[in-house]
Amino acid sequence: MLSGIPAWAIWTGLGLLLMAAETLLPGAFLIWVGAAALGTGLTLAVLPLGFTATALLFIALLAAGVALSLRVFRPRAKAGTLNTPGSGLIGRHGTLLENGRVRVGDSDWPARGAGEAAPGTTVEVVAVEGTTLVVRAT
Repeated sequence: MLSGIPAWAIWTGLGLLLMAAETLLPGAFLIWVGAAALGTGLTLAVLPLGFTATALLFIALLAAGVALSLRVFRPRAKAGTLNTPGSGLIGRHGTLLENGRVRVGDSDWPARGAGEAAPGTTVEVVAVEGTTLVVRAT
């Protein structure tokens, strides 16, 4: 107890304060620290635990929250696309150049599939085969 305030109230208040701070600060980490503190406070309201058990409970809840968020919210790369030259090109638009090439962003790529489209035509990347873009006119 701190100045007569029960430990569960301190943990609960700290958890709510950290979760509120998450709305003001960028990122998504304080929410998990706040949720772990809130869970610790609510547990202490029901079960009186010693310092070591309280610390271990907080650490376990924090680890569970972070692990859950990484599992649920982390973007997953499709198999075989991680760190490949064309990994982020599908769906992007570019400009058809002469000699069967397409400019996407600041890079020129060999391309096929534009048919008889004239140079300067806007195309969309629909697939990547090696380093060749498969495009269609938009």
